[in-house]
Amino acid sequence: MSAIEPLTWHTLVSAWTMPSLAAVLLPAGAAWYAWGAMRVERWPKQRTAAFVAGLAVIALAVGSSVNTYSGVLFSMHMAQHLLLIMVAPTLIIFGRPLDLAGRATTGRVRHVVTRTVRGRGLAMASHPVVAFLCYAAVVAGTHLTSFQQDALTSPWVHAGEEALYFISGYLLLLPVIGHEPIRRPLPHFIRLTLLLISMVVDTVVGLTLLMTTFEPFPAYAATGRTWGPGLIEDLHWGGAAMWIGGDVLMLALVAIVIGRWVNSPGGGADLGPWLESARRCALAGTGDQASTYLASREDIDEDDEALRAYNAMLARLAADDARQRRSP
Repeated sequence: MSAIEPLTWHTLVSAWTMPSLAAVLLPAGAAWYAWGAMRVERWPKQRTAAFVAGLAVIALAVGSSVNTYSGVLFSMHMAQHLLLIMVAPTLIIFGRPLDLAGRATTGRVRHVVTRTVRGRGLAMASHPVVAFLCYAAVVAGTHLTSFQQDALTSPWVHAGEEALYFISGYLLLLPVIGHEPIRRPLPHFIRLTLLLISMVVDTVVGLTLLMTTFEPFPAYAATGRTWGPGLIEDLHWGGAAMWIGGDVLMLALVAIVIGRWVNSPGGGADLGPWLESARRCALAGTGDQASTYLASREDIDEDDEALRAYNAMLARLAADDARQRRSP
């Protein structure tokens, strides 16, 4: 690594070192998706474009100069990190490969695919709490411990690190922006909350790296690099990239979730089962028949009947209050 050429516009474009496994899996994934898209009638082209773009981002992260120089510059490692943990999973999820797998297959294969997609394993792995803990552990564990040093000195650990980034990002974002048939969709309020608390993880780790005054990963110093930013400056650039770049990408996803929430059938009224349960309990305490009816419903605000009953309850409460004020 010490003999690596300085990073220039030329080497940024030309320095490709695609791993053998990625060179096989990425084209295979593209071929499988193309096969499935041709078997499904009127499969949207934008989904295909998103999936192919996701594979291209993965190829860029693991095979281009981003990967080549990630072992020399921590800031380049952080660029690889953001591509694999946020950009690529977002595009792959927009491509809806799990939905395509179920619709493109038939017979016993479809049965196996359906059981796998809708099974407890994937549902548990993509549960908001589990997915967030996994994401937080990967982000903090690979940057605030000696794991990054091991990844710099072992190609196998480095490959595992890249896989961890993609998997943890995919599991976090799947229930947030995905439409895959894995579970009952999360309320938009929970999706928004999950993104916001994940931003905290990126911010804390990024700021920690920004405030570090020594090189925590000796392998970067061992490269003997004599060009580019100094070791501490490069570390701080990487921390800033995680903090600012990560938060900007998260905010873009927040905007998507808010847009979907506002345009949802409920018009932004789906607060989630926990808050909805609290509201039902509050309504049940009024003693009104309409409120009792609403409190017992699981699909409140999801149809016109519930909305009419809710409005009727408010009107009755207002009328009762007016009568009490008029009475001596």
